[in-house]
Amino acid sequence: MGLLSKIIFTLVFLSFSIKTVFAQKAWTPEMVEKANTAKNIDYLTEEEKLVVFYCNLVRMNPPLFMDTYAKKYIDSTKNNTSFTKSLIKTLGKTENMEVLYPSKKLFVIAKAHASDFGKSGGMGHGNFKKRFEKYGRECNCEVGENCDYGYSKALDITMRLLIDEKISNLAHRKNILNPNYKNSGVSIMKHKKYSWHCVIDYSANSATD
Repeated sequence: MGLLSKIIFTLVFLSFSIKTVFAQKAWTPEMVEKANTAKNIDYLTEEEKLVVFYCNLVRMNPPLFMDTYAKKYIDSTKNNTSFTKSLIKTLGKTENMEVLYPSKKLFVIAKAHASDFGKSGGMGHGNFKKRFEKYGRECNCEVGENCDYGYSKALDITMRLLIDEKISNLAHRKNILNPNYKNSGVSIMKHKKYSWHCVIDYSANSATD
């Protein structure tokens, strides 16, 4: 059983075990299945699939994600700051939105950037406009990008981007919770300086390729 399958099994089991007492705090099997849009994508690693999965959970039901993941993660890291407090507040009042579907074109863009900056030890989005130039012409839609450094596990990556510590405009959090986005491409690569680099690219295009 792969890592993603184990996570989903545990999530469903926990949902069944608590929903009789706290029904509003349970992820149903149907919700888990809906969030698992990357499960059959063979070009993604298990952790890359999980990034899509966790991002979809928070988009599907932000208050429920807050109760089942965010608060627990924040408590475990003892990261009690204005950014964690604002995240809890934001998730509590954000409306549900549609899930993201994997796009191979976005994956290729994300992987190229993760690979290039991983080898050079760079940070940031580089020449964002140039990298998205061809894709932008094809989809004629809104696009965005998140980058995280130092972590290879999907939940760490997702939570760090949602917390967005010391990022005043909360751009990473806003990307994950942008209701306009429909597709994403995720790549986690080794990084020369920070060990790991995760790039998540987004678009509002309705097509997945």
